Amino acid sequence: MSDFQVILFVGSPGEESLKTLTEDFSPETMLTALFSERLGTEGESLQPILDSVWPDLICLFADDLEAKGDDVLGYCARLRELVVKYRPVLVVQSSSEEEKRIQYMVQGADDILGPNLSMDEFKVRLLVHMRRNLDFSANEITRLPGLQFTNKVVQRRLNQHKPLALLSIELDHFEVYSEVYGELASYQVLKTFAALLLQLMIMPDFISHTDENHFVVVTTPDKAEKISAMLCRQFENASPNFYSEKDRKQGYMVSVISDNISRRVSLLSLSIGIASTETQPFDSFMALFTAAQQMKSLARMKPGCSWQSDRLRLAGGPLQKNRQKPGILVLETDAALAYLLKTTLEMEGYEAEVVSSIEDARVALDEKSGRQSLNLVILDALVNEQESGLMLAGEIHQQYPDIRIICTSSLHNRQRVLQSGADLYLPKPFELSSLFSWVHRFLREEI
Repeated sequence: MSDFQVILFVGSPGEESLKTLTEDFSPETMLTALFSERLGTEGESLQPILDSVWPDLICLFADDLEAKGDDVLGYCARLRELVVKYRPVLVVQSSSEEEKRIQYMVQGADDILGPNLSMDEFKVRLLVHMRRNLDFSANEITRLPGLQFTNKVVQRRLNQHKPLALLSIELDHFEVYSEVYGELASYQVLKTFAALLLQLMIMPDFISHTDENHFVVVTTPDKAEKISAMLCRQFENASPNFYSEKDRKQGYMVSVISDNISRRVSLLSLSIGIASTETQPFDSFMALFTAAQQMKSLARMKPGCSWQSDRLRLAGGPLQKNRQKPGILVLETDAALAYLLKTTLEMEGYEAEVVSSIEDARVALDEKSGRQSLNLVILDALVNEQESGLMLAGEIHQQYPDIRIICTSSLHNRQRVLQSGADLYLPKPFELSSLFSWVHRFLREEI
């Protein structure tokens, strides 16, 4: 069964069978038709189908159902309460009374069709409603289905116990890219990425655009990792076209926070998290989506485009969060400021070490980086009125690319500081609250 869009016909249309209509619902249309003879007095006959399939359109043949004692009008009202799950609702009935037709619409039907429509017109009307339903939930830029439609497709497969894998894909640093290059360039990136995804799609794969910079791919477990690896390679090949020559050469973007503060931000990359029903059972879309999100958070900890699958987890149990305190090295020659920084950072729950010379900083870097206990360095570009701090920032960037660098400086040259390898340019004098805010932000991204 195609699970992209499903039509549920309830009751009998009379002399002319709908079987010929469903023959047109080929795999290319991504539609399928299901049938039920009765509603039941309270809709109980239909409920198991609704719970399992979550149809995108329900067509009620009122004449036949009411003749059997089913309350079609009341059922339209009940379906209206479930508007998010099952829409639209079409009623086929022969009454020429305008008041009754209006009553159906008021109670919850989306359209009333007469029984004498030709099969061709009937089919087209159904397809128009399905198209409108899909267009309504589609992303305005990429025209891919949105989160609501993704929920339906995934839930159907879970209800039918089909093996599946969900890829949660995020375009990292997209917000900064939009800030630097503007709305039109950002739209082009999204359209290009959507095209890359569509090239990889093989039925019954499903692709959606669920948030500004977030996409979802639903596929089978055996294909998930291959798709992720291929997508990372293709994006890395295509992404140089997104930047100016200057940013492409220097390998980063500059986010201007304010007139005084600027941040060095990596170029666009992909973080992909994979969750699969092969690894553990899932009974809902949200549970599967959350598991993929957790894997995506791990993927974001790696530089560049990367993916992480829950299949790679050890069998001993769920991943344990690293409880080690984030390590911060501070290079500051002002003894009073150094003491204030150390005590405040430790009060905030960090492991802080303060040094006052370039040589001591290099020794601390060698010791702490070897134990993978250093996450962030705060340093002044000018040490003893020389630019040795700026040189040290370049050394850290080259030798320890995973360590973030905040450069506090009276050297008012934003471009020079960021080109040295610093992630953030914070000119002196600065508010301590501003510095600590950036410390928290950088370390939340890393952990």
